[in-house]
Order: sequence, then structure tokens, then C-alpha cells
Amino acid sequence: MNSRPRPRCAFLALAGAGFAVAASATAASFDVDTDHRTIYFAVAHRDISFVRGRFLKLDATVTFDPEAKTGSVVANVDASSVDTGNRTIDDVLRSPQFLDTAQFPEVRYVGDRFVFEAERLTAIDGMLWLHGVQHPLRLTVQRFVCQDVQAGIAKRYVCGGTFRTAFDRSQYGLTRSLPDVGDQVELEINIEATRR
Repeated sequence: MNSRPRPRCAFLALAGAGFAVAASATAASFDVDTDHRTIYFAVAHRDISFVRGRFLKLDATVTFDPEAKTGSVVANVDASSVDTGNRTIDDVLRSPQFLDTAQFPEVRYVGDRFVFEAERLTAIDGMLWLHGVQHPLRLTVQRFVCQDVQAGIAKRYVCGGTFRTAFDRSQYGLTRSLPDVGDQVELEINIEATRR
């Protein structure tokens, strides 16, 4: 395994048990809605169809200062929680042929640069650790919204959105079954979080 920093476990990203927003010097904590927190992936199969799935176990901590336009993300995924709905495929993905979850149990993303266009968050730049290899990875913000939401008699302040990215698995040493199983992995991350 390559030498790498070990940030506190808290993928693919912006999903997990903690979501914090810092407005000026005052930090507000957000709790992630576990019913609205997903990481989906898709990989082409023989250029005919796609293998699609998700990861069931993930955690993250996020800080975001909209005034300073800064933030950070530390996200961790349990690689063995991969779920395609097909037990045989899941076992192959966990095996040494692909993710090798016994040797590399975690997929980690650390983002340290939030990219804005005017007042709109458009991307997060960071580093992805996968299969013992690390490479830079940008999450593109498809949608990001913060607003008051009425929940019964209570009003809650909720932030969330959709984030997408893609990378070549061969960069991370995952070359098994190329080209029948596509090289490019597409990710979609969805999250909602409520201010405490």
C-alpha cells in the first residue's frame, strides 16, 4: 500500500454522519438525513449496458464558510459495503480481482478547496484514495441549495445537493477485465443535512 496521510475517518463524498457550516466565526452543525444520503456508481459493460450500484456504509465531516468561500471535506466509505443488487457481482468486486477489500477496506476522499462562480458553489477539489493509490479528483456541483423547510410545526434549515465526478479505474491499479468492463467510473453523490 502506498504511503498516505490518515485523516480522521468521519467516499465518494459529501455524505455521512456530520455536516458543519461555518458562517463567519460561528460554526453551525448539520445532521445528515440518512434516508437522503447516497453514493451511486456506474461502469460500462462491453459498451452495451452499465453495471450500477452503491455503497451502503459511509461517513463524512464537512465544513463550509459561505462568506469566506472556503470549506473542507473528509469522507470515508467502507469498500466492502458495495451493493449492485447481485450477490455474485458484489463478491467479485470485493475480491482481489477488483477492490480487494480485505487489503484495502477504505475508500477516502479529502477535499480542501471549494470553487465558486460569484456566489455559487460549483466544484470541490480534493484527493481520492482508492486501492492504495491516490490521485486528485474534482467533484462537480450539479445542485446545491440551503433553505428553510417546514416539517410539521417545526421549521428546519436544510442544505444539500447533488455532486458528480468520474475517473479511470486503471489509474488506481484496477485493470481487471478491461476493456469488457469499462475503465471510466461515474459517481453521483446526493445529500441532505439539517442544521442542529
